Amino acid sequence: MNIADLAGLRDEDLAREVWAQPSGAGARALMESIMAEGRVPVRPRSQWRRRSLGLGVVTAGLAAALVMGVPFGVPITDYANAAISVKTGADYINVTITDPEAEAAMFAEAFRAVGLDAEVTKVPVAPEDVGELLLPALTGDLPPGREMTVSRQSNCASAWCGTVSMPVDFRGKIHFGIGRPAASGERFAHPVQIIPPAPGGSPEGYDGRHKPVSQVRGEMERRGMKITYVLMWQEPDGSGNGYPVDAGRIEDDWLVESGHKIASGAVDITVRAPGSLQPSSVPRADRPTPRAWWQD
Repeated sequence: MNIADLAGLRDEDLAREVWAQPSGAGARALMESIMAEGRVPVRPRSQWRRRSLGLGVVTAGLAAALVMGVPFGVPITDYANAAISVKTGADYINVTITDPEAEAAMFAEAFRAVGLDAEVTKVPVAPEDVGELLLPALTGDLPPGREMTVSRQSNCASAWCGTVSMPVDFRGKIHFGIGRPAASGERFAHPVQIIPPAPGGSPEGYDGRHKPVSQVRGEMERRGMKITYVLMWQEPDGSGNGYPVDAGRIEDDWLVESGHKIASGAVDITVRAPGSLQPSSVPRADRPTPRAWWQD
């Protein structure tokens, strides 16, 4: 069978013909013709694109539809299963999560199908973040001046839709996190800002920024929250630098800068040090630094 003869066929023509079915002789002939091209090692996507164009537009489309059953060793651009669909572009990936409760292996399967060396972990999060895609962590260096971002679509009919923008020439490992409900008291992989309330953020938001510690503490205790503190010194450029301190080191009249819920019954409050307090003059609290979710 000559592959070039397929160039004038339409999808509806193929659908009517018995030989076009996977079990037909025509399908086997097509497979044999494609296989006759020879197996090739994994290459950058740009090289595969040039190879496909050499077979003709229609033939390339048929080969792409069959690629999961043909051992070319070349990643495809679109993939979907019961949990997630992934569509790649020049420097981005469109991701739609349809079943956030699915096993992590189903998510990893989709990312790997489009050529990413990806590991997917189900991680504990607040109720409002269940099913969310956490900002990927990378093992390996991005090209100079390049970065990776995740943006969510607001009009998604599925559990989560969004775009992962990334350099196409990144060859390291990518760690994706999919939010699952945290158990009672389990630390969130992604702390939730509640002070000050973030636009469209947590329903537990509280307008406690720049209010005295005593006032914010009273509100958090009323909510049944266990409180930990970070003491922050303001830098001349407006940035902050601080570290965890024990509650007994915090004065009632100092002002709260922010607060993040770190578990179902715990909040970490950042307090701005007064100008009279020398940087690093307060002893650091003796508590371990939590490991990042991709390190667990």
